Amino acid sequence: MKFFLASCFLIANALNLSAQDFPGYRAGNYTGVNGVFFNPANIADSRYRYDINLFSVSTFAGNDKASFKLKSFLTSASADSMRNQLVGANAGISTGMAHVDIHGPSFMFNAGKKSSVAITTRARTLANVINLDGRLAEQLNNDLRNNAQLPYTISSNENMEIAINSWTEFGASFGRILSERGQHFLKGGVTLKYLAGVANGYIDIGNFKGTINDDILLQDAYLSNTTGRVSAGFGGIEISDFEVDDAFQLEGVGFGGDIGFVYEYRPQQDNAGNAAEMRDRNKYKFRAGLAVLDLGKVKYKTDPSRSGGYEINITGSERFYLKQLSQTNIDDYDSFFRTKPQFFTPITSNDGDYSVSLPSTLQLDLDYHLHRGFYASLAAQLPLVTNADFSGRYYSSFTLTPRYEGKAFGVYLPINHNSLTQFNAGLSLRAGPLFLGSGSILSAVLGDSKQADVHIGLRFGGLQKDEQKREEKRAGRAEKRRNKAERENE
Repeated sequence: MKFFLASCFLIANALNLSAQDFPGYRAGNYTGVNGVFFNPANIADSRYRYDINLFSVSTFAGNDKASFKLKSFLTSASADSMRNQLVGANAGISTGMAHVDIHGPSFMFNAGKKSSVAITTRARTLANVINLDGRLAEQLNNDLRNNAQLPYTISSNENMEIAINSWTEFGASFGRILSERGQHFLKGGVTLKYLAGVANGYIDIGNFKGTINDDILLQDAYLSNTTGRVSAGFGGIEISDFEVDDAFQLEGVGFGGDIGFVYEYRPQQDNAGNAAEMRDRNKYKFRAGLAVLDLGKVKYKTDPSRSGGYEINITGSERFYLKQLSQTNIDDYDSFFRTKPQFFTPITSNDGDYSVSLPSTLQLDLDYHLHRGFYASLAAQLPLVTNADFSGRYYSSFTLTPRYEGKAFGVYLPINHNSLTQFNAGLSLRAGPLFLGSGSILSAVLGDSKQADVHIGLRFGGLQKDEQKREEKRAGRAEKRRNKAERENE
């Protein structure tokens, strides 16, 4: 976790992720308690009487400029080589996102035939980057060694922004069957969440105009003839010194929630509801789901020792060497700017409380039962937060997932397209309590992919009883008793 948080600010300038969490796996009917994170209505009429998630994690990294191949990714997984792939001289202007989603110990259970309850824990870190110049980031991240592509002039009228938010969620969910009318079946669910903010930070560079030059003797890059504005703001723990135990610190507080509905068309169920007791089976021919996820905000108190705004003014023969900033922790940027008044003039100071919105989305999915264990689903993720600022946001995505799934085994083929990472194809597998996969592994194997992601999890539960078999057994035993009684009477 510490490595991830530190790396987010180093490599996030080229990251862009717009696919859903747990691609492929999330489309199935055997997600157990994890299904509540995708739509809280999923736990009602679940295939499980109870289910326990031990640990699940979904991570994403991508790029709207560079591409990954599986071989190069596997052989260059260090922070330095990853940064070199993502942030290079030809990266250009990058907008993107990095995300880690951890489902902690969670459980669900049936509360009668129509209702289910779930208690969940979750830890998330989200980093957004908007309009950041890749070559400027490269010089901030690395010392200069004979870079032949300098000098390089930047003239940006757009704000360059980096924002990161890390928080923990404690949720309570309730799902219930709302209506069973003949062939039409409707269920709904809601999750209420207590939000424990861990850390939030942002850096904003506005109206930046300047030139990056090469100092061959010092082997360093410097800025000259540069104007613009830079501001930094932080709340919660220090990001550069993040430890795993810090994920449980209460630095910000808030409340949030999810709400969802699922409709199923069940052509084999008559008006008397004679298929209602077959809870171990998927009875629908067609399913449609709608959910609004991540409503709510986390409230932080600004740390004035790490927050402030400055005008940039480097004129004439003045030089500002970028190595000075690259060797400074992200939490110490404001303190550093104050030590360089000849280049950075204070214009604002930040203190008091502020609220960070969760990355709210509208989730839509349609699922069609083709034959036996074969299904095809089409899902859309639409962001409801469009301006990241110091909050986080996701991007729009559309995913087609053909799959085969049974009670003990499932194969999922998510095919995703979005405006930033374009086309991605992946593979996800479920075998008993274990599931793992990637939304871009097939793209990386067959060619190039602009995103790299992986998910893995371990959970177990008790499946619903096969009511039809139980009824057949009861009928068989009754028939044997009748036959025995008839023989005795004879």
